[in-house]
Amino acid sequence: MNLSINRKLILNILLFVVMIGVIIFVIRDSLSDIFTELGRTSLPVLLGVTGLGLLSQVIEGYTIKNIAGEFNPDFTVRDGFFASAYATFYRVVTFGTGSIVSEVIYYHKKDLRYSEGTGTSALRMVTYKIALMIWALFFLVVKSNAIQAHIANGIFLVLAGILVTLLIISALLVLSLNINAQVLLVIICNRLFKTQKLRNIVDQVNNQVYSLRGAIKTFIQDRSAVLRVFCSNMAKLVVWYSLPFFILVKDYPDIDLWLTVALISFTVIIGGILPAPGGIGGFEFVYVLLFRHVVGKVDAVSSLLLYRYATYLLPFLIGMIYVLFNKQRQINHEIKEAKKEVND
Repeated sequence: MNLSINRKLILNILLFVVMIGVIIFVIRDSLSDIFTELGRTSLPVLLGVTGLGLLSQVIEGYTIKNIAGEFNPDFTVRDGFFASAYATFYRVVTFGTGSIVSEVIYYHKKDLRYSEGTGTSALRMVTYKIALMIWALFFLVVKSNAIQAHIANGIFLVLAGILVTLLIISALLVLSLNINAQVLLVIICNRLFKTQKLRNIVDQVNNQVYSLRGAIKTFIQDRSAVLRVFCSNMAKLVVWYSLPFFILVKDYPDIDLWLTVALISFTVIIGGILPAPGGIGGFEFVYVLLFRHVVGKVDAVSSLLLYRYATYLLPFLIGMIYVLFNKQRQINHEIKEAKKEVND
């Protein structure tokens, strides 16, 4: 038997086994509360939440298709659908460290260059944050009293979240569209950071910004694609923001739709700039803090778990099936190759 094929097969089998182990660990320890809540949820609510979660994934697939399609016209909505799920799966199993890398690798498998994949991933993040910021500003105008009633200095925190989001977007766009700004940043960082580890990080960021520049220049030339991506991001957030109302309206028929939508919009913006108090994620902390004033703490936590199922666990499960199916197919192919080598 060919040694290289034998080693590759063994390595892939080991990776498959390790992956299964990590999935079991994550589901048992990190996601068990969500599964427990799903078991207590009525079938109509569960089906509705699942449907909304799948709808948001399809919209995300359409968004990614319109970005990646600028580099590969054969890239489909289906490819974008699984790109999002693939990245979510690796974000969960690598505890947040492998999301971007895995997403870029996925794009490369779909015939995008690594620089184009990096640019697509960055553009996806930038356009999403723009949509977050616009919806937060809108609800701050129409429902500012809601946030102020539930959190002291709530308006200030929302504005701070919007400002931080705006700064992130502005910095990425300025660096990616202005070569002089990028060169200046590298010079400053090289003077400030003396260790090789920090300089390697600077180099990685510099490469990502360079990739983003090419992606943006290609992307903004197609104004119809820009409009489609903007609208699809706004639409995906409409689906996400409708989830708390859909989950809670059965037990609270008088609940205000606009209030719940505004509160989840504020939660996303504020949660992104807060540290994690007591090990709880910033998003989870703000969600319970806001919604417990509307439906009580117990139902706030229950609705949070269902929200996380639709926006986090469901993409993870889709990505898990996709990854395991492809890994198994790869192992079967290598087994056939190994048997062919033996017969030859």
